[in-house]
Amino acid sequence: MKKLTLAAATALTFALAVPMIANAHGHKGANPSGKLDANADGTIARSEAEAAALARFAEIDASKDGFLTRDEMKSAREARRAEMQAKWAEKAEGGERRKPKGDRDPARMEARKAKMAEKSAERFAAADSNGDGKWSQIEFTAQRLSRFAKADTDGDGNITPAEQEAAKAKMKEHRGKWREKPAAR
Repeated sequence: MKKLTLAAATALTFALAVPMIANAHGHKGANPSGKLDANADGTIARSEAEAAALARFAEIDASKDGFLTRDEMKSAREARRAEMQAKWAEKAEGGERRKPKGDRDPARMEARKAKMAEKSAERFAAADSNGDGKWSQIEFTAQRLSRFAKADTDGDGNITPAEQEAAKAKMKEHRGKWREKPAAR
């Protein structure tokens, strides 16, 4: 049974491919180095995306045991957030800073953080195909590469600049719908 699960996860990894497409259409959080297109030909090949996912796995795996725990994922996310905040602060020097929102309700912010933590736990559990409480490279790669097939509309294993633009437009449309929702009070 374990071999079947492993084989299925491996097949899923190679069949699905790259959610790091977010970087390809303007979202720098997925791959801040901007090196998803390793050969700089303008097209993102599945192999390039898989290599980027594996490199990110190695970066997050602090214990170097070949598995990612929720704590390692949280630490990596916090480190990335601190890095981005430092970059934003650097950009803000000499320029106008964005004014903080003074009307934020601390109770609502805590409720939002709790909801985000719950959703994070759900996503982690959903991608943990064998239910052992940690992600293997296969599980991580499958999770990270799940959007590749959606962006690769012609199914040729490459995301062309035209497909990147189409995915970017779709993401902007989705983001706009999300922003138009009334705030929950």
